[in-house]
Amino acid sequence: MVKKPLCFKGNSMQLLIGRNSLLKLVSIAQSVVPKKSTKPILTHLMLEANAKGLTISATDEELSFSGTTEAQIEIDGQTTVSAKDLYDVVRNFPAQPIELIYHADQGQLEIKSDRIEFRLHTLPSEEFPKWPELNPETSYQFPVDSLLEVVDRTIFAVSYEETRYYLGGVYFECEEGENLRAVATDGHRLALAESVPPENFTLNPGQILPRKLLNELRKTLDPKQGEAYIGFQDKRVLFQHGNHTLVSMLVEGSFPDYRQVVPKSPNIQCRVGRTELLDALRRISLLSPDKTGGVRFQVTPSLLRISSQHSGRGEASQEVEIREGGGEVEVGFNANYFVDALQVIETSDVLLEFTNHLSPCLLRPYYEVEEEDEKAKLPHLNVIMPMRL
Repeated sequence: MVKKPLCFKGNSMQLLIGRNSLLKLVSIAQSVVPKKSTKPILTHLMLEANAKGLTISATDEELSFSGTTEAQIEIDGQTTVSAKDLYDVVRNFPAQPIELIYHADQGQLEIKSDRIEFRLHTLPSEEFPKWPELNPETSYQFPVDSLLEVVDRTIFAVSYEETRYYLGGVYFECEEGENLRAVATDGHRLALAESVPPENFTLNPGQILPRKLLNELRKTLDPKQGEAYIGFQDKRVLFQHGNHTLVSMLVEGSFPDYRQVVPKSPNIQCRVGRTELLDALRRISLLSPDKTGGVRFQVTPSLLRISSQHSGRGEASQEVEIREGGGEVEVGFNANYFVDALQVIETSDVLLEFTNHLSPCLLRPYYEVEEEDEKAKLPHLNVIMPMRL
């Protein structure tokens, strides 16, 4: 039985909460907080205690998170505290109930359990940015597993180049009666995946969802727990799942016409084992030039030979059996791009499709005949540009 905390006059917030529940919520919230900011309040979390439980909020002014968990509330109240300090403190507490007490007259948040006691400095809750009001006229229920699947299959191709900000997210589009399509590219590779949308869902024109938002979704959404609500309004998007809510600005700008990048009629097709290809690329790229990760693909009628060479360290090669197809082409690629793509493909075999030594490679799952009717309806492909070696 949990011992009821004593209430002291002058406390502005007081509650008792399980350490693991608190740590889980703080862990998610602190990842939204910017690593550096000219506004000290943005490095803080907002803690609010009321009849609903304990709500913790965080924002970087573009992405906002709010989550609520059960707690034994003795005194309602709110304050802000350093996200890093609170996370570091809570994760080093033993797995037993923690008492949080906000002393407004001292500007401190007391955190204690058994014989452990911390007091962290706070900032006035009035300084914390207001929660972005978003009330979409229409929201849709998306199966969490389907949503996370298309995110996982594309997010690795998002660009980190700040000058091309419009590539800093995954582009989602859905025309009436069509599948939801997610696309990401950094200019050197492209990843595309589709999913069945909710009934009557459309997203035309498409919208670019920022990388940070999608990474937070991967942390907060549980694929085993049903559906998430999604709504769009005024250049923002809202995701709600259980007691967690995320509101984010959309990436502005026009996403490039990705259809022009996908090879239309490759004339060389090879079916190879996914694991065998993945292992070979990881192994042979050990002697690739450090910055480029370059490897050479040499396709023959029966074998795919992968090789690398480093002027100061040596060379390496491995042959991978072509189980079906084959041809004659030799082309260089960044091995890391193939590794990223192969890691999110689930089929035992993959298809590599080439046109010539100057054209990109089309990489996609290979489905057995009996699987084709069910799974091939949801395209999942990667386009990887060649490189000069």
